[in-house]
Amino acid sequence: MHIQPLPPQPAEPPDGDADRVVVSQLQRERGPELYAFARRLGLSSEAAEDAVQEALMRLWMAIDAGGPIAKPDSWAFRALYRVCMDNHRWHRRVARLVERLRPATERSVAPTVVDHVTVWDAVDQLPKRQRAAVYLRYRADLPYEEIGVVLGIQAVSARSTVSRALDRLGHLLSKEDFR
Repeated sequence: MHIQPLPPQPAEPPDGDADRVVVSQLQRERGPELYAFARRLGLSSEAAEDAVQEALMRLWMAIDAGGPIAKPDSWAFRALYRVCMDNHRWHRRVARLVERLRPATERSVAPTVVDHVTVWDAVDQLPKRQRAAVYLRYRADLPYEEIGVVLGIQAVSARSTVSRALDRLGHLLSKEDFR
């Protein structure tokens, strides 16, 4: 009698590989939205790429540390938001330092606002939190509960922030600059 060997059973990936799978899948599925979110928050193309990688690395480390992460995509958007805000704070500090070190005769006036034509250009004129909320709602298609998690506010506040942003957009788009 000849016994047939059992076919190989798929092994569960080691913890490190499971982390990699979650992060890789998130990068594939949400990478473009994460990058665009960072751009909408005012980062340059290169800085946005770095910020997305930093957010994904933080996600990987959090998963690896065993922290319970129910919604990795919301977690990544929130981490990215924090990375972007850290980036802005750092640039503001550097700009203040440079301004203090620059001789008074070299100080210049802020550049004028360029005319914009599209709605998303108008969105870029909103305050950071409103800009982020509008992007998360209408580009990343997140519900208000997840927007609240990303921005660190209650869902009702997220809804209110989007509402105020839309009111402000209406005013911006009715101005001559946006016709």
